[in-house]
Amino acid sequence: MSIIQYVFYFSPHQDDELLNLGAAMCRDIDAGYEVFCVLCTDGGASGARLLIGDGGCCQWHEGRHDYSMDRASFSAARDREFTESCRALGVKEDHIIIPRNRMADGGSTVDGAKQIMRDAIKDYPPEQVAVKTLSPVDWQHQNADHTALAKAALQLREEGGCALVEEYLETILFPAPEGTAIPETVTPDEAQRKRLLTAADSYCRWQPEEGRFAVGFHSVADEFIEFRKEQISRLMIQR
Repeated sequence: MSIIQYVFYFSPHQDDELLNLGAAMCRDIDAGYEVFCVLCTDGGASGARLLIGDGGCCQWHEGRHDYSMDRASFSAARDREFTESCRALGVKEDHIIIPRNRMADGGSTVDGAKQIMRDAIKDYPPEQVAVKTLSPVDWQHQNADHTALAKAALQLREEGGCALVEEYLETILFPAPEGTAIPETVTPDEAQRKRLLTAADSYCRWQPEEGRFAVGFHSVADEFIEFRKEQISRLMIQR
């Protein structure tokens, strides 16, 4: 029987760790596990980069959006949001991981994702490691980066690289088709809810003079609006 001590969350993009995995992450942190959060792509393909630099305005933030950025600068802005979000959730500073071999946004492969996972967990006994990420779906189009991580996690488990895999349904794909079983809904307590909402603020901060461009919010505004109403994670697969 395995005894889990180390829990690794693998986030495809900056914001998935919060919108889709945040409640589960808070639960695991508060349960005393050593929780790590690993960012697996550079997030550089988001259409928010053009929106922030197109010279127009949006309904949420004052002033014209004329902050043109190259892909590297844009990814760095997203990384700042990700790091601040993880801190707010309660992830230790040295457990927030942005690997050098992370994949290009939109270019994830199962092998590339599995290598990132192996590199992250290599110093820990496999029988004590749980890997958590998003769940694959077959009823609707899914972001290819999400699918690659989902498949990589399950393969890693089959190869004996970890003791447990949990995969969560991404918010945008809910509700699931009728008859789809969702084994567990993780609902935060009041203290966890405050941490989750503080983490959401990290993605909504519009302070261009400080390099804060609310990238997450500009990218998936509807998801952040819904997240402020309900902060839960939905477990789909546990193996």
